[in-house]
Amino acid sequence: MKTAVKIAIIGAGSATFAAGIVRDLCVTPGLHGSHVALMDIDARRMGNVAQMAERLNAQLGAGLSFSQTLDRAEALRGADFVLNTAQVGGHDWTEAQRSLAEKHGYYRGARLHDYGQAAFFLEVARDVARLCPNAWLIQSANPVFEGCTLMHRETGIKVLGLCHGHYAYEEVAQVLGLEKDKVSAQVPGFNHWIWMTDFRYEGRDAYPLLDEWIATKAEAYWAETDNTRTWSQNQMTRAAIHQYQIYGYMPIGDTPRMVGWWYHTDLATKQRWYGHLGGFDSEIGWGIYLQEIGRRVERVEQAALDLSRPVTDTFRAVQSREQIVPIINALVNDVPGLYQVNIPNRGPLIQGFPEDLVVEVQAVVSSAGIRGIAVPPLPRSLMASAMIPRWHRAELEVEALRSGDRHLLLHALLADPRTRSLEQAEGLLAEWLADPRSERVARLFGA
Repeated sequence: MKTAVKIAIIGAGSATFAAGIVRDLCVTPGLHGSHVALMDIDARRMGNVAQMAERLNAQLGAGLSFSQTLDRAEALRGADFVLNTAQVGGHDWTEAQRSLAEKHGYYRGARLHDYGQAAFFLEVARDVARLCPNAWLIQSANPVFEGCTLMHRETGIKVLGLCHGHYAYEEVAQVLGLEKDKVSAQVPGFNHWIWMTDFRYEGRDAYPLLDEWIATKAEAYWAETDNTRTWSQNQMTRAAIHQYQIYGYMPIGDTPRMVGWWYHTDLATKQRWYGHLGGFDSEIGWGIYLQEIGRRVERVEQAALDLSRPVTDTFRAVQSREQIVPIINALVNDVPGLYQVNIPNRGPLIQGFPEDLVVEVQAVVSSAGIRGIAVPPLPRSLMASAMIPRWHRAELEVEALRSGDRHLLLHALLADPRTRSLEQAEGLLAEWLADPRSERVARLFGA
């Protein structure tokens, strides 16, 4: 069965993301003939993606069609699916906000960029509600947790958040020497805050195997890998194992780099817990990440412009592990599948939280929609020590953006363990909101 749809990509100049989506569409026969509307504010980068997409489509015979526009409304009209991958201001503005926060005493920044991002998400969601109200809005840019909750509460459109972090349970299995196809796991929670509540090998509880590894092999593993671990490896670090020991469940994916301010007080502390590079979020690790992003963009541009080589040399004609296209195919062509998704907590799916909060769980996706699978109640200790505090942090951000109440913005910063005084927090907010690049947020908060 084949069903052509219109897919609008907001932030289509994000070369690796947009190119990967096009490749996945090309290798999904059920979506051949679909139209992809590329939208970005950077015409040059979007043009490179479009040229690559046209060439890839021609080489694989997918019958896709493409359009380019700087006008978001034009891209959204008639869309069946809207993919939002945009980063407001790009990495340059994100890094500028980090530097500003560091100037006020917040080592490695205060995540102020999340507010500009989420405010932009809401603008897109309101446009979707107005121009294509039956479309699914698939959110892949961060912050997925707060952003999806905000869009759901304010617009009621069909919002779906997706991330890759849940796959990291496979790294646990690999380090333990387990065969991947015999391993299963459940990792519910909030995006970038998920916990392996069930871990099985050949149908049996595999947590004892992890405990044995920690007792007999962990120190040797860390000694061997501390000076070779790459910037992106978080899953089996000292920090991740320590979090497992104090919270009771293994943190998965991005969770080990997000939980616990005490792992991130300075570079030396980061290096103790995450290896010689200090992990993904250190000044060293993040610098390597930004360099890698630049190389990926160059690779896509070369693939688009080098007519002497097939684009498939860069983007192989195989489905990636990105869930977006398989989920679209499942929804429109009734190809049922099990996926890890971020959706409203209806049911509830995770007890102890409101139904209008977006949570990350497994779900069955088919033409009947996205049906989340409820998980057993989380242990009271995990709820009290990790889940409820993270929920409260999200509520501050979401309600600040919904209300425009600057006091809530201040409260969020005052809750940061690095805040030493009211004056420190107020000084950062004043300078941040006065920056012309903060215009979207400043307007919201009446600054």
